[in-house]
Amino acid sequence: MRLNSIKSGWKPVTLAVGMLAGGPIALYADVDLYSNVDVVINNYLTSKYIAEVNDPRDNLLSDKLRFENYLSSWEKNTCFLSSPQEIINQKDFQAIVAMGERAVPFIGIAIDVKPSVLVWALNLIYRTKITNNPNTTIKEACELWVKELKRQGRL
Repeated sequence: MRLNSIKSGWKPVTLAVGMLAGGPIALYADVDLYSNVDVVINNYLTSKYIAEVNDPRDNLLSDKLRFENYLSSWEKNTCFLSSPQEIINQKDFQAIVAMGERAVPFIGIAIDVKPSVLVWALNLIYRTKITNNPNTTIKEACELWVKELKRQGRL
């Protein structure tokens, strides 16, 4: 067997083995050297996109959607309940309370539009009642909470 025939026969295999052996390093270097990563990162439009993706208002939208889903489910599942304990312990009501202060503006809007026992969620979130008067109606409590939330700038 001649050396020429071995050499020509092994060329493709040698190249393939060489590429596989150095592949990950070469591929990473290719990305680093030839992809213009710095240009993309420093590009105004890319920076603008990243800022938009990380916009805190998106969290507000996400919180609003989550709240509306919990509220809808809670209303559907408690509309025939009369026990305050059962209404408060319902999982969707508990989820609204667990949202904490992120839910407050949505609760405020909801009870301003349509007074309901949802006002109890504010008592649990703030760990206080808006009034200690035992004769206060749900509607009056809602009005007091809405007034207070507006005063605090939370609504």
